[in-house]
Amino acid sequence: MSSVTDIEKQRARKAYEYVSNIWNEYINIKKEIEEKQIDCKDKKLSKGYKELCKKKNDKYKIADDYKSYVKKIPMMILNNGLGATFAFIYSKKKEGNAYKLIYNQIQEWLKANKDLVEWIINQESQEYRATTNEVLALFNWLKRFADGMIEKKDS
Repeated sequence: MSSVTDIEKQRARKAYEYVSNIWNEYINIKKEIEEKQIDCKDKKLSKGYKELCKKKNDKYKIADDYKSYVKKIPMMILNNGLGATFAFIYSKKKEGNAYKLIYNQIQEWLKANKDLVEWIINQESQEYRATTNEVLALFNWLKRFADGMIEKKDS
């Protein structure tokens, strides 16, 4: 088996893990609400149940945004460059949002030994191009799995 096939398999496995972790957080909360037979539209819910319903909605929003962003980011990279794109993502990442997840996933995948943006902008040209190609290849898998796993809210 060639090393190209091996890296492609590694990308696929990691992308599947990333997307399924995000989607499963939503599914697990949704199942808990269904098991407890909570009607999130009920105005008289206890504070704990309201928080659980809010958490479910928040997790869905993150998953839905994630799906949208992994489709858009590759074109941003091709149009603006890897550094500019991840500087944008860096500016948008807040605790608990899809940009933060994407930023952290790419940083983990690339094994950046310091902050991702700093690591990217300090690369030599040849390494920068190779990193760009690697990120685009991972995004191909992320898009595929996000399309396949992350469903419409009431599916």
